Amino acid sequence: MSAKVLLVDDAQELLDAYVLFVQGMTSHDVRGATSGGAALEIARRWRPDIVVTDIMMSEMNGLELITRIRSELPPPLPVIVAMSGFPDVEREALRRGAQVFQAKPLDPDDLVVLIDALLQHRAPPRYVRAVTDARRHQASALAESAVSATLGRQPYFAQVAQLGTRLMSRYFDDTNAALLLIGDGQLKVFASSGWPVGTQPEGVVGYALDVVVSGSTLIVPDLAAMPTGSVRNTVSDWRLLAAVPVCSDDGTAIGALMIADRRTIRFDVHDLGMLQHIASCLGDVFSGDVGGAGVLEGAGVLRGETWRHALGCELSHLAARQTLVMALASSAMPAMIPVESREHMDDLERATTEVIARLPPRTALGCVSPERLAAYSMVDDAVAGTRRLVSILQSLAPESRGVSIATIAATDIAPTDRGAALLEILHCLLASAIARGPDTVLGAEISPTLIDARRAA
Repeated sequence: MSAKVLLVDDAQELLDAYVLFVQGMTSHDVRGATSGGAALEIARRWRPDIVVTDIMMSEMNGLELITRIRSELPPPLPVIVAMSGFPDVEREALRRGAQVFQAKPLDPDDLVVLIDALLQHRAPPRYVRAVTDARRHQASALAESAVSATLGRQPYFAQVAQLGTRLMSRYFDDTNAALLLIGDGQLKVFASSGWPVGTQPEGVVGYALDVVVSGSTLIVPDLAAMPTGSVRNTVSDWRLLAAVPVCSDDGTAIGALMIADRRTIRFDVHDLGMLQHIASCLGDVFSGDVGGAGVLEGAGVLRGETWRHALGCELSHLAARQTLVMALASSAMPAMIPVESREHMDDLERATTEVIARLPPRTALGCVSPERLAAYSMVDDAVAGTRRLVSILQSLAPESRGVSIATIAATDIAPTDRGAALLEILHCLLASAIARGPDTVLGAEISPTLIDARRAA
C-alpha cells in the first residue's frame, strides 16, 4: 500500500538518509522538511498520511508543529510520530496529539517498520524501542570504558579538558562551554567552563542528549523559541546553543561538545566547524589513538593542526570593515601536555589562567613549528589589535632572549587557501625581523584597492 510520508528533521544528512531509505524500501511517496515551518506548509498543501517529526528543531520545533497540524488541518488528520533523544518531552508530545513517541537513535530499517505498522493501524513493534534502549546502554558502557582507559593513560586528562573548555569559552566571548559524556544512560558534565563536573546543566542537557543519540549536530540561535509546555520553564532564558557529538573509533557517539549562552552571540556553520574539529580530536583521545593528543600544546596554546583549522574557519568571516590580525613570533611555548605530575598540572593551570586573562575573544595562540608561536585575532581596530597581539606574544617569550615578531592586518579579503599564503608572508617577514636583531617587530597590511583601469592606462 502506497502512502504519503512526511519526514521532518533539521539535521540535513540524517533527513536525507531517512528519505532515501524509505523511498528505496517502500512504494511510499516520501517528502522531507528541515524545519517545522516548512513541514507545516507541505502538510497544508500535500496532506500526508503520516508525519514523523523530530522535536528539537530551531525555528518552529516539533511540539509546535504537532499542535499546528492538529488545530489547523481539516480531517482526516495524519498519524503523527514524535522523535527525540530527550525523553522528558514524551508526555508533552503525546498530550499535544502525537500517536507515538519514538526515542532516538533509530535505524532507517526500523523507521520503515514503524511507519508501515502505523499505516496498517497496528501498534509499533516492541523490539523497535528495545533496540533503541539497548543502543543507548551500549553507548553508556562504551563511554565509561573509554573514559576509564583514557584516565589510565593520562591521569590528568580531565583537568586538562577543563582548561580546554575554559579556553573555548573565552574564544566565544565567555560562553558556557562543556564536554558532556554519557554514563548509566545519563549525560553529565566531564569538563566545563562553568557547570560543576558530574552535573546535568539545566535547560540544555536534553538538547545535548538529542545530539548524542542522533549523532547529528545542533545549532539553535534562540532557545526561547524552543518547546513550550513541560520544558519551557527550563529553557526560556537561554539563547545560543551549539553542540556536536563526540564519537569513539567505531562511530558511536559517547558524548557531546557544546557551548550555550543567555546572550545572543554570533555563531554560524564556520564556528561549528571549529567545534567539530575539537570533538574529533577528543574522540581520538578517547579511542586510544596514539596520535590523539587532543588540541592543546601548552598553556592556552593550540597544537598547530588545530590552530590552522580554526584560522581557516575564522577566515570565512572576513568581510568589509572586518579585520584579521595575525602574528608570528621567533619563540615557542614549551610543550606541557601530557601532564605527568600534580606539580606539573598546577603549573599548567596557573600558566593557562594567566594566558586566558590576556586573550580577547576570537583570539587563538598556536605552535606552528618547534620555534614559532603564532596568533590571530578578529578585531574592529587593526592598530589596537596588532599592538595587543604583539604584547601577548612578547609576554610569553622566555625572559632570557629577545623575541622578533611579524604581523599582518588583513581587511576585506576572501582567502581560499585557509590562510596558507598569509602564513607564508608572515614567515618571510619574520625572517627579515630576525635578521635585524632581537626585539624587532615588522608589520604589513593587506587591503584591496579599487583601480580604475582607464586611468591606469
